[in-house]
Amino acid sequence: MVKQTSKINTPHHRPPFFLIHQGWNGRLTGFALGGSCVLGQAPLHFWPIALLGLACLYLRLQWASTSNRPRLAGFSTAFWFALGYFGLGVFWVGSAFIARGPAFIPVMPFMVFALAAILALFWGLAGAIFAQLRLKPVWAQFGFVALFTLAEFARGYAFTGFPWNLTGYIFPAGGAFSQSAALWTIYGQTALVFLLSVLLATTLFTQAKRWAIPLFVAVLGGVFSFGHLRLAGAEIEPQDNIRLRIVSVPFEQADKFDAQKSTDIVNAFLTESLSAGVEDVTHIVWPEGAVIGLAMDNQELLYAMGRELAFANNYQDLPVWLINSLRLEQRPDPHSGRVIDDYYNSSVAVTFDGNGIPAIAAYNDKAKLVPFGEFIPFGKWMESKNVPLISTNLLSISPVKTKVLTRFPDLPLGSSQLCYEIIFPGFTPKSDGSERAEFILNQSNDAWFGKTWGPAQHANIARYRAIEEGLPIVRSASNGISGVFDPYGRIYGEVDRKKITHIDVSLPKPLMYNTNSKLLILVVFLINLLITVLCATFGRGLHDRAIN
Repeated sequence: MVKQTSKINTPHHRPPFFLIHQGWNGRLTGFALGGSCVLGQAPLHFWPIALLGLACLYLRLQWASTSNRPRLAGFSTAFWFALGYFGLGVFWVGSAFIARGPAFIPVMPFMVFALAAILALFWGLAGAIFAQLRLKPVWAQFGFVALFTLAEFARGYAFTGFPWNLTGYIFPAGGAFSQSAALWTIYGQTALVFLLSVLLATTLFTQAKRWAIPLFVAVLGGVFSFGHLRLAGAEIEPQDNIRLRIVSVPFEQADKFDAQKSTDIVNAFLTESLSAGVEDVTHIVWPEGAVIGLAMDNQELLYAMGRELAFANNYQDLPVWLINSLRLEQRPDPHSGRVIDDYYNSSVAVTFDGNGIPAIAAYNDKAKLVPFGEFIPFGKWMESKNVPLISTNLLSISPVKTKVLTRFPDLPLGSSQLCYEIIFPGFTPKSDGSERAEFILNQSNDAWFGKTWGPAQHANIARYRAIEEGLPIVRSASNGISGVFDPYGRIYGEVDRKKITHIDVSLPKPLMYNTNSKLLILVVFLINLLITVLCATFGRGLHDRAIN
């Protein structure tokens, strides 16, 4: 960090217009600056714009800290900036309401705004603390990075968490800049982005250019060089005797609520799965959403697939079918004596004997559920009030208490992470023994996102899990980006999601070392917490004058 002297940091000079935080002009300016940062996320990845926007946030908070009421000014400044960032970053949520039907559309604007506002509260709190501390130069730089990294931690874990579009995701997964996530996970990458934005602010808007420019270049260049060297020596070998067929059928989510159209979609998946070359395939992978409801109990579907596979494979060596399905468990209520139905969202492996007779060979249940999509907060009470879910399900799904690794037939030990689960860093379970996961299976239904940036953002997030864990990812996403990503987050094979098609691709081997991403996340958290405590203890310094 560098000591800075700047006219904008002293209240004797009126700040440039983009630093004014008071009144509606200030709020709307902050909203626009925050919204511009979304251009740094997938699919555009204009990350210099995101860095510039965050640099402006740092300077706006510096100015807000000179206010007579710094806590309120800091909160407002960061909140409106974040409202723009999250509002434009998660607008795709509205597509789910449109797909669900006319009855849901009136509540769409409220729900999208409410989600963005809740996420913005975390940044608002960080801004309030930063401005209230009124940190001295250099301490302010450290404090901004640490406080806003902790804010990203908070929104990633509090109230089930929603770590979508963490600022570290502005660098496209699989590229040189993304590789440092293997050292410090996406949360360290997020801290890096805040650090670069502070150095950029110092470079562009202060008199400390002599020191800030080489430091900015050194940090950015060091991260790029590390990633470039890491990728230069990256050699990927395929697993022996594994050939995956990942099937893609484009459809609109609204079609899944029409019985005939839903049947046509399933038939299209069946037809494409059985196309030429299926005799050389060991596994057929379908995405979440291809079949709705209790697919593992749909005997007509299972037997139809078995018959066709048996015929196509000359009644021998039939591939394993990986699908997504609801799973029903029943248990007695000890109080009423009634039978309670518990539904789980599951990745399911179906095997077939030589005659095509199906059997459920393995399954892995979902632990992280989507609020109001797969469960309703205060579910049983809300269901008694007939509050509907924004999904194809009629009642809430139950989360499995402990996420475990699963050995699907003819595959190495793997981690199934259904749809929403892949956005959580450190979510891959660790085996109690010496074995570890060798791949991640991500079945998703991105049709809910419509034709927005949501599918691209979801895929970029998923690919960072490959970098963090050193594991390949098999991803099958309805109307999303499907394929296989190698342990460096690079595309190993990708399906054309615009037409009915498939790819046959091998499964890459994982990296040799065993990454403990949970430990790395904890270390990053503790470092930022320590920096915050040090700033609050030693870095506080009153401005010589406050402004209104």
